[in-house]
Amino acid sequence: MSNSSLPKYPGKRITTNGNALVCSTEQLISDAGVFYPITPSTEMGELFQNAYAKGQLNAFGRPLTAIEAEGEHAAQGGAIAMSVTGKRTVNFTSGQGIVYGLEQYYHAPGKLSTMVIEVGARALTKHALNVHCGHDDVYAALDTGWIITFAKDAQQAADQAIILRRITELALNPGMNVQDGFLTTHLEITFRKPEAALIREFLGDPADEIETPTEAQRILFGPKRRRIPAGIDLKNPLLLGPVQNQEHYMNGIAARRNNFSEEILPFFEKAFADYGKLTGRNYGLISSYNCENAETVFVALGSAAENIEAVVDYLKDTRNVNVGVIHVNVIRPFPEKAIIEALKSKKKVIILERTDESLSGENPLTSEIKIALSKAEANFFNNAYEGLPSMNPLTEKPEIFSGSYGLGSRDFRPEGIIGAYDFAEGRIARTDGKKAGQGASFFYIGIDHPYAVISDENPSCLPEDSIAVRFHSIGGWGMITTGKNLSEVLGEFSNYISERDTLVEADGSLKEVIHISANPKYGSEKKGAPTNYFMVAAPQRVRVNCDLHHVRTVLCCDPKIFLHTNPLDGLADGGAFVWESNEDTTEKAWQRIPKQYRRMIIDKKIKVYILNGFSIAKKATNREDLQTRMQGNAFLGAFFRVSPFLQTFHIPIEEYKSTIRKQYEKKFGRFGEQVVASNMSVMQSGFDAVIEVPYGDVDAPDNSRFIGGLIHCMAGIHEIKDEALDKPPMFRTATFDEEFRAGLGYNQPSSALSSVGLIASATGITSSKYVSRRQIPIWIADNCTQCMECMVVCPDTALPNTAQDIKVILNTAVRNYIKDASARETLLKRVPEVEKMVRAKMLEVTNSKDKQIAPEFQLMVIETFRELKDSAISEESLSELGAILKIVPVAYLNTKAIFGSMEKKEPGSGGLFSIVVRDLCKGCAACVEACGSHNALRMVEETEQHHADMDSAYEFSNCLLTHPKNISVFSMRIMLKIQKPQHSRCT
Repeated sequence: MSNSSLPKYPGKRITTNGNALVCSTEQLISDAGVFYPITPSTEMGELFQNAYAKGQLNAFGRPLTAIEAEGEHAAQGGAIAMSVTGKRTVNFTSGQGIVYGLEQYYHAPGKLSTMVIEVGARALTKHALNVHCGHDDVYAALDTGWIITFAKDAQQAADQAIILRRITELALNPGMNVQDGFLTTHLEITFRKPEAALIREFLGDPADEIETPTEAQRILFGPKRRRIPAGIDLKNPLLLGPVQNQEHYMNGIAARRNNFSEEILPFFEKAFADYGKLTGRNYGLISSYNCENAETVFVALGSAAENIEAVVDYLKDTRNVNVGVIHVNVIRPFPEKAIIEALKSKKKVIILERTDESLSGENPLTSEIKIALSKAEANFFNNAYEGLPSMNPLTEKPEIFSGSYGLGSRDFRPEGIIGAYDFAEGRIARTDGKKAGQGASFFYIGIDHPYAVISDENPSCLPEDSIAVRFHSIGGWGMITTGKNLSEVLGEFSNYISERDTLVEADGSLKEVIHISANPKYGSEKKGAPTNYFMVAAPQRVRVNCDLHHVRTVLCCDPKIFLHTNPLDGLADGGAFVWESNEDTTEKAWQRIPKQYRRMIIDKKIKVYILNGFSIAKKATNREDLQTRMQGNAFLGAFFRVSPFLQTFHIPIEEYKSTIRKQYEKKFGRFGEQVVASNMSVMQSGFDAVIEVPYGDVDAPDNSRFIGGLIHCMAGIHEIKDEALDKPPMFRTATFDEEFRAGLGYNQPSSALSSVGLIASATGITSSKYVSRRQIPIWIADNCTQCMECMVVCPDTALPNTAQDIKVILNTAVRNYIKDASARETLLKRVPEVEKMVRAKMLEVTNSKDKQIAPEFQLMVIETFRELKDSAISEESLSELGAILKIVPVAYLNTKAIFGSMEKKEPGSGGLFSIVVRDLCKGCAACVEACGSHNALRMVEETEQHHADMDSAYEFSNCLLTHPKNISVFSMRIMLKIQKPQHSRCT
């Protein structure tokens, strides 16, 4: 290829995500950004604000203006106002931000606004809130009069940001440029960043005088106009947006169609062609893949198109069939002619949409396509629609199938795409048994539903020789940062290999040897919830964007991973599993793996490694928050130790270290050399400290529960009973648990319960935060004043408390924890006597000036029983009693309102106060902070025995519920003595 045939502006190769690529493009295009943060487009606004703060200039040498408004509605109004002053203006928004500002959209076209909204498409709140990908938000704006473009990847989103800007300025009509939220906005991959010179040449300066492009505009502006008209101009004042009565309003609406709207698609066609000549990146109103000889084609919007392309290649290789893919690049104005020409004479068309409008006859894109084809059919009989092709309904009109997929970023997998194709071809039925031609043309992909379709084939559709990695972690533990760092490091290694081996593209740029695709699986859950991150390094571009079920390496910094998921799922034969562990022997590490997974490891020859990442991070920094985040760096080093990457590409160790150091300097250099050095130390230690675990006995002891010795209630009363069987099922905890806690994980059924987004009360009682916490609070009873501040501040209701009569505590312990029946009866008979003696000892302690020697309640109880010298009371029974009372500490020393004051006024009336830490605790330490100088709570490293004691204590508190005649007698007595209970701290 000669240099003369190369594109003038090929772009600069960069590994980044969609938000960053689009925003960096807008920083070159725009004069001003007016926006409000909303997931998943927030990052674009942050980056734009950062560029403004740094004094960055746009491609035309002008400083940026960045305004964060007080909400999306204000941001949209402000952006429109800014745009009609003659400035190139951008807004970044998503989901609810679009519909919140929807009122503002309608008036912008009539004001000749040329602004652009960069959208990270997001599902709208329907039965439940979801912040992930959906096209509902964009569909809600289809009738606002805005131009709307869709991108199947971030490269197209960045390019169409430039192309759309030219169209808005020619058509004097605002536009939206859409990419898929999270799936594209946050996908790390290598792109070509548009050059500033390209933007200058393709767009021109906003203040340039240009030939007025249409007759309607010449009537308004004359033969020439400013590229971006300044409607708000003090030299030429006018009124924008007047009130109009009956005789005028419709005139303006109708005039918009022929004077402005009908010119937009021709502008697009020329702009796409011009852009393709300058960059070599060609789009058009629609993009087609493998359609020429295909009888069946898919039609989609957004990132789904690339996934389908990968499956199309798979079908071609394995079945020798041609299937096509059409991506609609411009959805407003809808390109009817291009759609008709692309679908004419096809046998079957499968339209996939990331929305579901169940009250409509069809989903929006399906409806648009059917209308277009019906117009072509009408043209076959007469000239009904000028400018559109005709279509013979008997020989040229395709059969239409419509499916919904990926709502709220629901995983869009190859087996679902193959299922849609096989359903359309009549090979398989929907889950309800209906086949194509049997009254069924609509389906769902990727869910358990009667209308769902799925194939038994489960290919990865990744390029051959891909290195696929799955990360398992906990929110806030830094694994997403680790994944991003790893993907960027691998991108740098690609440059190193290209330079070393002199591998260049035709334009002289370095060849991309390693293609990176990395995407986090973000959840609406915040810190403490399990997270995933997926990364692929491949010799060709990676087109599949879904959860990776076919991986070579799993990096898992969650030591309790087996308690909530199977991290070995999809791990290839001979693959590597690197697992956070603080075990001092490999035998103990093997015992942490549940028995049901050991046989899988042996049969698939999976290599298991352990790494004490937390210990490594602790040595690097004293800050606990940094320790948690930095341990991910150890796993970055571990990846290069266990994977064949360095050997495959012949990368020397010194080059490996140098490349990673450069990445850390880029990320953390602003914090100083010490921070860079600490991260390097953690990474290198991770590389060095990985230990391979030899296969042990499948029947070796199973310690995978991470829990010590529990003290169980003999009666089993700790099991929570549903006391509301007279309630409708949806209000019952059991109904919720049967569906959502049935061990189905990601594969919950699409049921009646799921359709309403309801959660029964008290479902938290069966929850656990054990997998995410590393520290827990310990209650120090002697220091507690029963101020209740800890319970008020706890965000997880993890500190249940109770005030009880001493007799209730003792009877509950004896009845439920003494095994020998005879000893149990004897102890119960002596409880009233022991209670009086213990009360006297407690009162003596509280009256004493030296309270430092106060004995624990459980010790006083056991000592008092011994003082009775009853031969029927065995030491074994006292040991059992002492064991349960020891883990259920009670307060009396400083809880004057509970014991001291009450007992002095009325002997026998004083009670005990107790706080139990529940398994709902995530270890946030808010309670310790609230307790303050009382020092009644402190954080400790959680051990297996701590967890066992926590569960045992909570079980005991549930046993108290079995004494309805005694429970809360003391509490009620207190409340009756308070004239205004609402003023009490207990209340």
